[in-house]
Amino acid sequence: MMMILRSPCNNLMIMLCICALVVASMAAEGPRVFKVGDEFGWRVPLQNDSALYSHWASSNRFHIGDSLSFVYDKDSVMEVDKWGFYHCNGSDPITAFDNGNSTFDLDRPGLFYFISGSNQHCTSGQRLIVEVMHIHQHHDDHHDNASMPPSMSPLSASPSASAASSLSTASLFPAFLLPLFLTIVHS
Repeated sequence: MMMILRSPCNNLMIMLCICALVVASMAAEGPRVFKVGDEFGWRVPLQNDSALYSHWASSNRFHIGDSLSFVYDKDSVMEVDKWGFYHCNGSDPITAFDNGNSTFDLDRPGLFYFISGSNQHCTSGQRLIVEVMHIHQHHDDHHDNASMPPSMSPLSASPSASAASSLSTASLFPAFLLPLFLTIVHS
């Protein structure tokens, strides 16, 4: 039977290997597909939940290369400009989909505005603003919330399951590996 010698040098080498594996796994994280509204999908929100999509968007972090998947029945989704969003006006959409399962690629940083093709659905809350982050940008509330209608202003809602799954591996790394490192070094 082979015996492993425990020396500070061996322990340091083990720790460096663990760090390299964690960094490699962080680099492998690629573009994600977000199902708009999670299990609710893209449909008219319930009467008492007109802020459904603003809550959903604020609980997710979007990056260049990610995609939005709109799943709906007997409806449509349109990308519009800011004016079209706030006035629920789809007369001049940037893009329009009506196939029931539409994917939209987030190909630039900034704001994207989406509405239902039905004016009545849009005014009932079936509209969405998505902010796509610059690479390495951290989210902060720098938007002019005063210009948003009350039902569209970001709220500090509890994170959804998809938000919880998007926690950065980098933010979890120190919390879990620091105790391991200290144990190895002091043994």
